[in-house]
Amino acid sequence: MNDGTKDDFRFNLPKIIVGRHGRTVSNRDGRIMGGSDSPLILDGVQTAKELALILADEQISAIFSSHLGRAAFTASIYSEKLNIPIYFRPSLAELSAGRWEKEYRCSVRGDLLTLRDSWLDRPPGGESYQDAEFRIKSFLEEISAGKSEGSLLVVGHAGANRVFLKLLLNIEPSLAITTSFPHDLVYAIESQGEIRYRTSTDSSGRGLLLEAH
Repeated sequence: MNDGTKDDFRFNLPKIIVGRHGRTVSNRDGRIMGGSDSPLILDGVQTAKELALILADEQISAIFSSHLGRAAFTASIYSEKLNIPIYFRPSLAELSAGRWEKEYRCSVRGDLLTLRDSWLDRPPGGESYQDAEFRIKSFLEEISAGKSEGSLLVVGHAGANRVFLKLLLNIEPSLAITTSFPHDLVYAIESQGEIRYRTSTDSSGRGLLLEAH
């Protein structure tokens, strides 16, 4: 966890809840999105509504969302259900997948579960996790400098959210890259660094969930 360096954002922040957009047509079909977009399917909309109800007790005062349509629409569901304002930030957009965008994942990665083999790996013409650190760090600096009367909800994407957690918690890239971000789960990070997860079925636990890599 964090070692107290000058980039330790955690001690200047309220509780942050971070989640992914609802499931999309491209997610269902196995296509790569990156900076391109795809509409939510009905299951994705329903999951967002269920999570909004579950998060009603988190005292959220503001939502920050990626400007990409799938995240923006998910954030609008939270906003409507919780009566909370949304602020859109391009810095939270998903990592570009370059020439692989809109391709079937299996056609460019075969049986591999991930698009990137390491923190520095880039899809052809796309971004690595490290490439995205600068813009996501700028967002953390913004909210660290602000004053919040409650928790903040961040609605993003699997790749961008991994970068967000790596910077926020100062964890190793090898841990961040394996952090699981299913559509039906959010992580709540307390100002002291405690991590909880909650799901749309109201199950919960502590720590980051990891996936195979």
